[in-house]
Amino acid sequence: MQLKRKAKRITETPGRRHLPPFVNKKGFGTELPPQKELVDIYFDQKGFSGQAEPFYLFYEQANWSSPKGTPYRNWKLLATDWIFDYEQELKLRKRQRQNILL
Repeated sequence: MQLKRKAKRITETPGRRHLPPFVNKKGFGTELPPQKELVDIYFDQKGFSGQAEPFYLFYEQANWSSPKGTPYRNWKLLATDWIFDYEQELKLRKRQRQNILL
């Protein structure tokens, strides 16, 4: 039977707090409002470069907050939802065109 290893404890000296190293969060989606260039790059990587401008303008007009007024925390999640909705709309249009042809 093997014994589990115990986690090392970090001992803090009185009066000094152990702080994690600084992490630069640019480009992770948590910076609001995002830089327009980062939005363009993100949509281009996903293959929907034409949707970057409408996405940015829509949320810029909404002041990067929900309809209830709560500010959004991550623009990349919003962009992913935007792309998903756009793909669904394209699929719906395609099905409608095929139904008309039949």
